[in-house]
Amino acid sequence: GRPKGVVIGHPAICNFVRVAADEYGVRADDRMYQGLTLAFDFSVEEIWTSFLTGATLVPKPAGVSLVGEDLHDFLIERRVTAMCVVPTLLATVEADLDDLRFLLVSGEACPQDLIRRWWTPQRRFLNVYGPTEATVTATMAQVHPDRPVTIGRPLPTYAALVLDTTDPTRVLPFGETGELAVAGVGLADGYLNRDEKTAEVFVPAPVDLPNNPSGLIYR
Repeated sequence: GRPKGVVIGHPAICNFVRVAADEYGVRADDRMYQGLTLAFDFSVEEIWTSFLTGATLVPKPAGVSLVGEDLHDFLIERRVTAMCVVPTLLATVEADLDDLRFLLVSGEACPQDLIRRWWTPQRRFLNVYGPTEATVTATMAQVHPDRPVTIGRPLPTYAALVLDTTDPTRVLPFGETGELAVAGVGLADGYLNRDEKTAEVFVPAPVDLPNNPSGLIYR
């Protein structure tokens, strides 16, 4: 689609980084692989949670695309313990990484067979979801090979609603199918110089929500 400039205020990004660092469990002794381009908001997961917790950031060599065996060998050589990655890239890597204690996937649906390959009792393995309009990530699930893959529950200070597609002012009960909307402290201020588009998708919340200073939802 057409690229959009998303305006995110300091309170939203600071809130997200603090919440993510706590909920993910990134530690000061972790060595976080940094392989995502800065143009991808997912890189915030790697960089700023590491900086906040005091973890070591391990960037890939400049100008090099690490995939498959090359990425596998790099992770072993640099003793990487934590990684945020899209499932497509993860699928190219052998799973025998004993040092890797934290694994987070996002950006696309994660296949069940990939979870079976990478899950271990000792590894914290998360599947997260969120649009840029909600400051990177809004929901989180701890995955397990014997459970269905879901996007989980909202992070603290976030909310997720399922709206009736024929009446978006109506919030559907648990188990119903509809349109997903998100809200909370992490909600963006809108799109840069695109007031009409902002008004179309950032709309008043149909119900009162805690930790939602804007009073809006993104849908």
